[in-house]
Amino acid sequence: MVYGLSRVRKEWNTRELQQAYVELGQTQKRLEIALKAAQKAAAIDDLTGTMNFKSFRQNVTEQIQNMQETDAGILIMLDGDHFKTINDNYGHQVGDEVIKLAAQMIIGRIRTVDLASRLHGDEFAIFIANTQDYTVAQKIVGDINASLVSESARRHMPNITLSAGAVIVRRGSNYTQLAKVADAALYEAKSSHDGGFAHA
Repeated sequence: MVYGLSRVRKEWNTRELQQAYVELGQTQKRLEIALKAAQKAAAIDDLTGTMNFKSFRQNVTEQIQNMQETDAGILIMLDGDHFKTINDNYGHQVGDEVIKLAAQMIIGRIRTVDLASRLHGDEFAIFIANTQDYTVAQKIVGDINASLVSESARRHMPNITLSAGAVIVRRGSNYTQLAKVADAALYEAKSSHDGGFAHA
């Protein structure tokens, strides 16, 4: 009888221990999911779902560090033309919809190996991997603007174009310096205010 009771207790303790392990594993899994969600949220722009500035800069820097001597990419800075007029005439809610549309058109015109970010306001950035051909970057920007015109008309939204400045990225490049050079090219492109493109 005593032996039987002792055996029952051991089995009960074993089951409790197994249950505790199961619960601990489930808690750990939930914590891992929550951590991944928090990390993702910290890297994503709330309005557009693209990378935010911090995440974009970090990812481009990692791409640069992983480049071989012969590798290259292109950093493109984009800025909305006449965007203030849209906010003034239609309000910020419509302005936000235009920004979201611009982000959708950008994502739709780049490859999965490329990167896209909303920096702030109506400013975006793209990193095109595995090319040093400015005509490739210019074609991408042209495709983005063409799709913006047609899609905004289809959705009965005010039209926006994105002017762009580009710079070639090579191994050893510094993101901050690249951004300054691309911004200078963007300033040149903005002079026409109609989706212009310029490069370093």
